[in-house]
Amino acid sequence: MPQSYQTQAATDGEKNQEPTIVIGIDFGTTYSGVAWTTSSRSGHINIITNWDAVKNYCSDKEKVPSVIHYDDKGEVSWGYSVPEKASSLKFQWFKLCLLDEGDIPKDLRNAAQIQSAQKSLRESNKHVEDVISDYLRELWTHSITNIRRAVGGQLVDISKFKVVVTIPAIWPSYTQPRMIRAIKKAGILESRIAGDTVLKFITEPEAAALATINDMCTYNSRPDMEVGDHFIVCDAGGGTVDVITYTVIQTDPIRVEESVKGDGKLCGATFLDDLFLTALRNKIDKISPNAFKVLEESGGLNRIIHNDWENGIKPQFRNTNQHWLVQMPSSGSNRKRTHDQFRFSDIKFKAKDVQGIFTPIVAEIETLITVQASTVKIKYKKEPKFLVLVGGFGRQLFLYTRLQDLLNRKKGQKEKTEILQGSGAEPRVDFDVKMISNGVTLDFEIIYNGQVMASKNFGIDYTGCGSTMNQSEGDYKSEEDSEDD
Repeated sequence: MPQSYQTQAATDGEKNQEPTIVIGIDFGTTYSGVAWTTSSRSGHINIITNWDAVKNYCSDKEKVPSVIHYDDKGEVSWGYSVPEKASSLKFQWFKLCLLDEGDIPKDLRNAAQIQSAQKSLRESNKHVEDVISDYLRELWTHSITNIRRAVGGQLVDISKFKVVVTIPAIWPSYTQPRMIRAIKKAGILESRIAGDTVLKFITEPEAAALATINDMCTYNSRPDMEVGDHFIVCDAGGGTVDVITYTVIQTDPIRVEESVKGDGKLCGATFLDDLFLTALRNKIDKISPNAFKVLEESGGLNRIIHNDWENGIKPQFRNTNQHWLVQMPSSGSNRKRTHDQFRFSDIKFKAKDVQGIFTPIVAEIETLITVQASTVKIKYKKEPKFLVLVGGFGRQLFLYTRLQDLLNRKKGQKEKTEILQGSGAEPRVDFDVKMISNGVTLDFEIIYNGQVMASKNFGIDYTGCGSTMNQSEGDYKSEEDSEDD
């Protein structure tokens, strides 16, 4: 069942309004997630889980891999249900292929993941919009099935849908019509008896900022936050890490505006995985040259990645003297481990080995943060008051300690930058929503270039069933009426 947490009771106004279900889709480069709420219980945020999975340990994760696979018959598997030994028609990182090649940032263009996705598109003769729509269709179908189980099919059928989709802030405007077409092909905007589905976009840094402000104000009204304070938001995900700085322009209710332009790099947690596999292979090859190949072919490597890395070394590492033992199956099998199933002694990872994995990736994040903090210091003559870490990688303790040292190691530094890091104990939602009859409102505002970007009119509205809108006003016509290239 979906995970949820209660934030507030429904008001009388919410109870009397037209039944509506708000569905937020965070379509990510490496992982995606879905959250939803109803107009009758807008403070009750639900996180979709219960994923179809090859391995049962993945079914209750809050995010699902942004991966899709087509078998020889054209049948689709996606997320955690993609076979371990999938054919070449396995698409990962395909979201970034929605960009024209010249607009893909240089540091991303030569990445192996991007080149692999582009190669798969060429060899399969598939268009990236179709791959995205196929993935979103599976994600949407699974989500609606879970929502129907939670509240009942009758309520879903009579409720209007409002769908909010995250997009990267750096994407050119031509990508939004492409995303709209993919979303339409996925069936998300199909005609319903309850009425047209309304689609809104919100950029990922804005969504992270909304989540950040919501989290910061959860326990109190933040008496330590004053007008003129600056805070950096670092959204560290699986593929990319995005940073942006905001300044507080009003405290009650809280209003912020961008004070330092956002930036990002391809230095997410996925690249830790790559470095771990390289380090593991180097250690195994010194003992048995063929062992790593056996692990790959038999599935034993996936067991090691899940048990010893994803749920062991990776989240636990904090630069102490701790060491870890990676147990090696005798034939690379994924069977239950016993002592007589190991061909040779366990592989030992010392703290310095793991530090060698984390340091180059964390250094990239430190560079992003340093530029933001230095710009605040130069432009506003003060230190950022907070650095807020969000995203899955943002919860990592080694990253926390490195950034804490980075921002507060200057001798004689009067102002300290406090680092706020979510514990991950509660599901993270991208925005705190409150339903009204004509849309979605937020308890705070984000200002960008003098315009309110996060209010009841944030994002781009797109109503299904052939509606046309004026591009000069920030909205877009459907494919039948306009060309984007």
